[in-house]
Amino acid sequence: MGLQQERAIRTRRLMLKSAAEVFDREDYASARLSDISARANMSTGALHFHFANKEDLAQAVVSEARGILWRAARLAYEKNSEPLQALTDISHTLSQLLSWDVVSRAGLRLDNDRSRKGREQFIHAWHACVQRLLDRARQEGGVAAQVQLPALTCAIVAATTGIGVLIKGGEGDRTRLAFTGFWQGFLPGLAAPSLLGGLNPGGTPDVVDHAVAVSRYLPYAPEEEVDAEAATTGVR
Repeated sequence: MGLQQERAIRTRRLMLKSAAEVFDREDYASARLSDISARANMSTGALHFHFANKEDLAQAVVSEARGILWRAARLAYEKNSEPLQALTDISHTLSQLLSWDVVSRAGLRLDNDRSRKGREQFIHAWHACVQRLLDRARQEGGVAAQVQLPALTCAIVAATTGIGVLIKGGEGDRTRLAFTGFWQGFLPGLAAPSLLGGLNPGGTPDVVDHAVAVSRYLPYAPEEEVDAEAATTGVR
């Protein structure tokens, strides 16, 4: 990668981070490109070089947030291949990312902002993740016989994203408690009785912390420079 290309990547990522910080503070309609460029210490002309307009920038934030979610979900699943525990761990990872990562948080909020046209891409990604894990859990006999998976998928997505929209920065302990309470009430009706006793509604701490640390948005360093193992020490 050439120096000019690397500089362009760094500039774009810094603009995305600055945009997320503004979108996290303001709703989409109120956010101004001038505020975003000022926060990045750049001109609006430089911003327009990378993004055509505010919607283009918002879409980029949502896409980045969706990528963060998928990366975190993959990491959490690799650490625990039992589908229902993996789903629980991934939901806790999502909750912690929403608390500690402004790009993830802004992406979810933009996805729910009714003043935008391009909506629900983040939520669709989360729905697909939940559906895939529940389908696998049923195939492996981990889901109670009476459970109707389409209804349960919608319920889990609605509940977790509903909690997620309310999350503010720095509320990791509170959000962990909220998601633990959700799973404490939800898992007994979802999991097969033989499996229920082995599930942890609070998530697997080491798995969640690792996935959050490695997946958080890094605005300055190219991805190939990230030391994933070293990053696990900086969850908060």
